[in-house]
Order: sequence, then C-alpha cells, then structure tokens
Amino acid sequence: MQSQLKRVVYVSKKTDASDTTLRDIIAYSQKNNPEEGVTGCLLSGSNSFLQLLEGPADFIDTLYSKISKDNRHENVITLCEEKIDERLFLSWSMKLAPFENMEWSKEDFNSGNFLNITSEEALNVFVRLNEYTRK
Repeated sequence: MQSQLKRVVYVSKKTDASDTTLRDIIAYSQKNNPEEGVTGCLLSGSNSFLQLLEGPADFIDTLYSKISKDNRHENVITLCEEKIDERLFLSWSMKLAPFENMEWSKEDFNSGNFLNITSEEALNVFVRLNEYTRK
C-alpha cells in the first residue's frame, strides 16, 4: 500500500545567507531525500527561503519539524499544507530553482524577498517553475 502524499510550502527569513550554507542544504537534501521519497524545490532569495516539499505524509511531517528548528533560518511560516495525489516535482530530490530567470509580478518577489508572499502566490510560483523547467 502506497503512503499518502503530502505537500508543504513554507517561507522563512534567512539567518545565514552564505553560498556555502545554501550548497550544504542542497547537497544534504539531494543525498538524503531520495531514500525517503521526498521531492521538492528551494528558492533562495535575498533575505528569505521559499520551499516546497512533497512526499510520504509521515516523513514530511518529521522533516518539516526538523527544518523548522534549523538555525540557518527563523520565522518559519507554513503557507500550504495539504494531502496530494500527484507531485509537482516528481524527479527533483531538491532543486535549487532559477527564479531570477523568470519575470514576476510582485516587486518584492523580484528583489528576492519572499516574506510577504501569500499561500496562493507561493504555490503559483512552484507551478510556474515546474512549467518553466519542462520547456
């Protein structure tokens, strides 16, 4: 029996904006997420992270709890938490997405500030990134 899938989207304020930290996050995720069936996408902005996680519900709950306590960011806000039938990012163990290559309608977002994004806008960002990367 296949486990119920879950999607979580969150935004957080960076406490460490170094490239090394970002590379460490991506490397760790790409190494460990496939084992647990987790896929997703991470956007790293000027002052914040915007991330989508998908996978088995129980593991996503455990992973998100761990991520929420990570000291590389603070003020973690859940924008979307839902059961899903299909993944948006089927083959991405964790993709660092090229948001700067696309045009966005919000000035804050264009500058890499995700802190005021709504849940609807956040999910739309990931849908657009999924479409963009399929081209």
